[in-house]
Amino acid sequence: MNRTLIYLAMAGVAVALQTVILPLVVKGYYKPDLLLILVVYLGLHEEPRRGGLLAYLLGWCYDGIAGSFPGLNGFILLGTFLAVRGIVTRVNTESSPLLLLLILAGTILQSVLVAFALDFFSRASRIWPQMVWQMPAQLVLNFIAAFVLLRLSVWLQRTFMPPKTLPGLRKLD
Repeated sequence: MNRTLIYLAMAGVAVALQTVILPLVVKGYYKPDLLLILVVYLGLHEEPRRGGLLAYLLGWCYDGIAGSFPGLNGFILLGTFLAVRGIVTRVNTESSPLLLLLILAGTILQSVLVAFALDFFSRASRIWPQMVWQMPAQLVLNFIAAFVLLRLSVWLQRTFMPPKTLPGLRKLD
């Protein structure tokens, strides 16, 4: 229960940063997707029921705050969570390069799912060319944000919680 509350608090901070702070700091259309990073982390370290429900809830909450299509982010974040859970038994979940690689794969999956859902449910315009055009910049931003958050979390853990360990951050340097 405590981990769930911590995840919800982290998601609240991520949504506030993503929707309020980053638009003031970063001008333009492209911004890192902090909820995607959190959902990939959830996929690596949480059980399927709790993590899946939490990922879906986070997507719906994000849609309620900043979404224009209700349920779209819930669908996308749940799909990303399930894709990560599908490979979690075959990999070392404590690897920081794996986390960064999964952020890149999650960004691609997110773009494909958004384009599929919007193209499937809307006949007005084709979304695929626009998503392909935006993908390289989004990949770079999500990778940089994940790298910075990874380094920041390791530094915070070593500074403030040396005897404790965070799941997935035990072997990171």
